[in-house]
Amino acid sequence: MKIHRFFVEQEIANKEEIIISDSSLLNQWRNVFRFHSDDVVILFDNSGFEYVSEIVSLSKKESVLKIIEKNKNNNIPKKDITLFISLIKKDNVEWVLQKGTEIGVSRFVPIVSERSEKKDLNMERARKIVEEASEQSGRGVLPEVYEVIKLADVFEKFSIPKIAFDFSGEKFEKEKFDKSDRLGLLIGPEGGWTENELKMFKERDVMICSLGPQILRAETASIAVASLLLL
Repeated sequence: MKIHRFFVEQEIANKEEIIISDSSLLNQWRNVFRFHSDDVVILFDNSGFEYVSEIVSLSKKESVLKIIEKNKNNNIPKKDITLFISLIKKDNVEWVLQKGTEIGVSRFVPIVSERSEKKDLNMERARKIVEEASEQSGRGVLPEVYEVIKLADVFEKFSIPKIAFDFSGEKFEKEKFDKSDRLGLLIGPEGGWTENELKMFKERDVMICSLGPQILRAETASIAVASLLLL
């Protein structure tokens, strides 16, 4: 029988008991999963550990759980990948957040580029998506979701090696990056990078790579290249 996993914001550490008062989580437990006392769940608190826990009591206001077992979560991405994605349509961004989390992306940085269709992102909604995807996929640590920044600020705030993807670039060969533990992937908007942006990448020694002659949608390119590097 599958034991369901849930993220909790409070630190569990070495506690023998934990009290949950998150109304959204309590509602989910009571009305969606129909949990009762003696049911068992797995909790994780972003520490890299997960806790097999037995529900002692469950009401509208709080739930008391007894910690039965503490285990190290070994579901660790093989590379530290930062996905810099230009803002695109809401549903497509959310799909990238969900699937990127499942694949093992370490952080998402939404960026505004010259051809971005949107200028903002619902951060509360974005973080909820990666939380739920982490629960489902067995991750022990949530990927980070950063506030929206301008493309130019990427180079000031992130010093990691970066690859920009554009059909005009050289052929992407993942073998070249097998020994790279940390990488930043720059994905343009649906209209692609502008000439000014491609020039900026070259001036900053950012490698420009192509995934092939076919022109991919931004969300497809994001998950395709993350999959090649992480799976």
